[in-house]
Amino acid sequence: MTLQNTDEGINHSSTSTASFDGNSSWVMSNLEARNELSAYKEALDQNTIVSATDRSGTINYANEQFCKISGYSEAELIGANIRIINSSHHDREFFDDLWRTISRGQPWRGEIRNRGKHGDFYWVDTTIVPRRNVFGKIIGYVSIRYDITARKEIEQELQKEVEKRRNTAELLRELLETIPDGVVAFDSQDKLIHFNTAYKTYHTAKADHLVEGTSFSELLKIAVDNDQYMDLPDSQKAREAYIENRIKRHSSPGRPLIQQLKDGRWLQVQERRSNAGYTVGICTDITDIKQAEKTIKVQAEQDSLTGLANRSVLCDLLTKALSDRKGGELSGALVLIDLDHFKDVNDTLGHDAGDKLLIEIAGRLREVLRKSDTIARIGGDEFAVMLPNITTAADVDRVLKKLLARLGETVVLGHRTIRPGCSLGVTFFPADGNTPKDLLKNADIALYQAKARGRGVWEFYDPVLKRRVESRQATTDALREALAGNRIGMAVQTQVDFQTRRHIGFEVLARWEHKGRTISPGEFIPVAEETGLIIPLGQAMLEQALSMARDIRGSGFDPGRIAVNVAASQLKQPDFTKTVASMLDRYGIQSGMLEVEVTENVLLDRASSQIELSLKELHQLGVKIALDDFGTGHASLSHLKRFPVDRIKIDQSFVREIQSASEDSIIVRAIINLAHNLGMEVVAEGIETEEQFALLREQGCDVAQGYLLGMPVPPSQAISFCASDPLSTSQATTLRDTPAAGLKRAASG
Repeated sequence: MTLQNTDEGINHSSTSTASFDGNSSWVMSNLEARNELSAYKEALDQNTIVSATDRSGTINYANEQFCKISGYSEAELIGANIRIINSSHHDREFFDDLWRTISRGQPWRGEIRNRGKHGDFYWVDTTIVPRRNVFGKIIGYVSIRYDITARKEIEQELQKEVEKRRNTAELLRELLETIPDGVVAFDSQDKLIHFNTAYKTYHTAKADHLVEGTSFSELLKIAVDNDQYMDLPDSQKAREAYIENRIKRHSSPGRPLIQQLKDGRWLQVQERRSNAGYTVGICTDITDIKQAEKTIKVQAEQDSLTGLANRSVLCDLLTKALSDRKGGELSGALVLIDLDHFKDVNDTLGHDAGDKLLIEIAGRLREVLRKSDTIARIGGDEFAVMLPNITTAADVDRVLKKLLARLGETVVLGHRTIRPGCSLGVTFFPADGNTPKDLLKNADIALYQAKARGRGVWEFYDPVLKRRVESRQATTDALREALAGNRIGMAVQTQVDFQTRRHIGFEVLARWEHKGRTISPGEFIPVAEETGLIIPLGQAMLEQALSMARDIRGSGFDPGRIAVNVAASQLKQPDFTKTVASMLDRYGIQSGMLEVEVTENVLLDRASSQIELSLKELHQLGVKIALDDFGTGHASLSHLKRFPVDRIKIDQSFVREIQSASEDSIIVRAIINLAHNLGMEVVAEGIETEEQFALLREQGCDVAQGYLLGMPVPPSQAISFCASDPLSTSQATTLRDTPAAGLKRAASG
């Protein structure tokens, strides 16, 4: 602006006017700019943290917001270095980068965590720009900051949550990888979103196709096409139906699905669908459980030794056959097979040999019979065969003839070769029974009859047989009760010397009164032998006989020798001799007063070695041995040499015809001569006439027994036969002073 003077004052020329107007405009513009800047500054000061520093960072301006957030007063901030609010949160490189940027005259923007005067931390979004002088030289820096502490706290919480979720997801992933079960997940569109290693290991056929985003149906089709599962149908149509059904189950999961893989493993697949539509499947390896189930099933249905079916399976099949029958037509035959004398194999060759024989028999049954036939082992040495569609006895005969021929072939057991024998019982179903129990019982009745016929044969069930067996069972039950109640009694029959006709002893005879009826020994003794009741029966007879002998001796009379029948089962007991010795000791009876009678069949028993040992031990004890019913069995002279026999009893069948049959007379004479030459006495039993008595005495027989000489009487009347033979003083002393220890020493050999 140029001011010009006139004569007496200022002359406002047109030029001057123009200059004045220009300066005024500039001033106004400058004022407006200043006002605008002031407005900006005021606006910034309201919500923005503003500060200014020199080039070294010394604060030369701080607005109210800066003071408020930092906790410092303006006086405390002005002149202080900007490091006064450093929180040490950022590393050195962070600030080096900041200073390099603004030193080059470039603006810098970033987020900084500062620390207030009182130690509290706050975050600011910071922009720093250089401040220049009129020459463009940097003389300091202006910082504009926005408080973002709240946002940063939210971000930190979000970060923590994200990290927590990330850790949880990682933990879940590790857990899923750790567990042995296969885990797979599909989204609401049935697209694969996750699977663990175990799942991939199980599903090898589709392992290469387990990619996120693959649909369940695609994976299933790949698995089926590659035969991932066992028992898949062969036809394409059936496979498509399998896939469709599996997809339906996947879409509406419920009960667990059991699958067997191609490699033999079993999986239990349990699928669940979440509320959001996700489907998670858990595949558990249940191979061990399936194997255990199979083992249990085999054990429950299969004989462990032979591998044949067992009784349970047989009964199930019979039940099914009976329920499926039409009208009254025969559906088939049931055959029971029992190995003859199997116990002898176990006793002589050992149980290993017995097992080997059973396995061999099972194999032979499989060879001969049809695949449609059922073979079962239902007992120790008992087998059963179910023959479907065998409707006549002739059909059964053809099958069993072939079967017996094969079973009867020799078997090598260790160093021994044996020829097995079998007895068989046959019953038809449903004609002979409506339940498996009835059929097995009826077949057993037929088997019993086959054994009675001599073994090695078969017998068909007959209702008459059933009634006979039921009667025999009733006898068995009653006999068992009678023995338990000590209701089996005895009678004794006198034995006399042929020369003097004087009493020299008794034979003990078992007697049983049941429901007012006398049961014949011929009826209940065989039952006792078959059922094992002969052992307690024999024990009872010995007890009663020795008790009677003690009572007679106590009365001052000599009962003579007491003969008691002993069965093979008793002699097979290893401790039988010790039992006898103990009883003799208990009743105070001299061992020489006791005689045990055995039949020829006892000597022929297959367990004759133990029988021989028991007889020898008894003989060493002083007990006499008598061979009963001589001449009626198959005993040979070698048996008389082998066993310690003191007496031979001629069977009454020879005595009965001795008068009219010269052959019987010759046989009797031969027996007497043979016995005497072997140092044995001879007893003739069943003598009923004086003529028989005279003939036998003439032939040199030693002892007589029969109705002619005395009927069997109860023990209470026995003393009447001994009344003429009182004990002498020396006899009584000898019997009374016999030491028990001597008996026991003799019993031990």
